[in-house]
Amino acid sequence: MSFPRFLLTALRLGIVSSSLWAPVAFGQWVWKDEAGQIVASDQPPPAGTPQSRIVKSPRTKGAPPPPVVEPDPAKADAPKSLADRDLDSKQRQKEAADEARKADEEAARARVQQQNCAASRSNLAALQSGGRSAQVNDKGERSFITDEQRQGQIGRTQGQIAQFCH
Repeated sequence: MSFPRFLLTALRLGIVSSSLWAPVAFGQWVWKDEAGQIVASDQPPPAGTPQSRIVKSPRTKGAPPPPVVEPDPAKADAPKSLADRDLDSKQRQKEAADEARKADEEAARARVQQQNCAASRSNLAALQSGGRSAQVNDKGERSFITDEQRQGQIGRTQGQIAQFCH
């Protein structure tokens, strides 16, 4: 069976035109990778690919490609994606929550220290007033403290004041 002449001509024309456009369809860069395989892409080869392995660049055949400049991560000129902005927002919220928690803990610690200071000063004033002071013993009985015990408690209370009252 023979093909009509116009079909053969159309077939030949299609083969020739597809072979001419094949490099454009598969990419404009052609290079050999580290394994020796030919790679064609519309993206430049990875950074660090030697010029000797680049077969074709999109600018001109056989001319060396322009140097590939890796974007500097320190420069934030490019707009961030929605996911990056969301991640940054969550990180800022977490940092703010951590700072608020630390501030609350510090404020609570300062309040406790202030209360301890006030209590120690009140105890010292009571001990130095000269009035009779009593304490409860192990049996639950009330007993009055001696002058030696009073002086010991005054010394301990002054140590607490030095610790709590800066």
